[in-house]
Amino acid sequence: MTAIQTPQCVVKTPAKLGESVLWHPVDRKVYWLDLKGPTIHIYDPATRAAQSWQLDLGVPMGTLVRARDGFILTGREGAFKVDIGNRRLTPWLDPNDRAELTMFNDGKVDRQGRLWLCTSDVRETDPIGGIYRLDPDGRHVIQDRGFACGNGPAFSRDGRRLYFADTMERHVYVYDLDPDTGAISHRRVFATFAEADGMPDGMTVDADDGVWICHWGGWGVSRFAPDGKRDLKIDLPVPLVTSCAFAEEGLETLYITTATVDLDAETLARAPLAGSLFAVRPGHRGLPEPVFGAG
Repeated sequence: MTAIQTPQCVVKTPAKLGESVLWHPVDRKVYWLDLKGPTIHIYDPATRAAQSWQLDLGVPMGTLVRARDGFILTGREGAFKVDIGNRRLTPWLDPNDRAELTMFNDGKVDRQGRLWLCTSDVRETDPIGGIYRLDPDGRHVIQDRGFACGNGPAFSRDGRRLYFADTMERHVYVYDLDPDTGAISHRRVFATFAEADGMPDGMTVDADDGVWICHWGGWGVSRFAPDGKRDLKIDLPVPLVTSCAFAEEGLETLYITTATVDLDAETLARAPLAGSLFAVRPGHRGLPEPVFGAG
């Protein structure tokens, strides 16, 4: 495959907090959120057309994932079933046991079709956020706790490792994950970001088990080998890099979301594309993202 390591802006938009980018292989579109819009954005790589759906929800929202009958969206009010074609949200449940203190942030579906959700302290200062596992039947379990801002997560190719970003502490952890029970154990540090690298944010795993981690405040996205050593960084022309996902034919194109929140005028002048959606062909293929409830 041909690698192009200069990211291209494919949708120019000043999203406050672009996040949760997702490839839908059936309708062949890229979805992502502006958590503080609150907005669902949709991009068609074939036609280069973009559209958006403004939502009547509290901010910030959390994450968007595919489900057997559409999508699941999480936010301040809990989890919703989403019919994007008919622009309809249906309240489902709220697994957050500390909704007055914490909020849903990032999330991802594991290889068995379970949804893993990260929560953060609403001020992102106190380590009270956790990792929740939400099963397709609505049962939910708190798997770990003690994070001011949880991000990721991502799963190894065989589904036996869970990667999770403790953003404020600049650590990315890896857990052992039991595919049968959904239990996690043996948390240890996978990678630590230096201050110059910003803070770890959203992530994904490629077909060779490389872990791609976005740099909040670090102007790029990096690939880490399974042993935790960084072997590639792709620079972006914007500082707040938030989430990434492989998309398109062969899952060879990496889509990357970014943000503008809290950037001052000087930084915005240096980074006029902040908040936009970017794409790059990094020379690695991704893995198909599992569907909630289809494991």
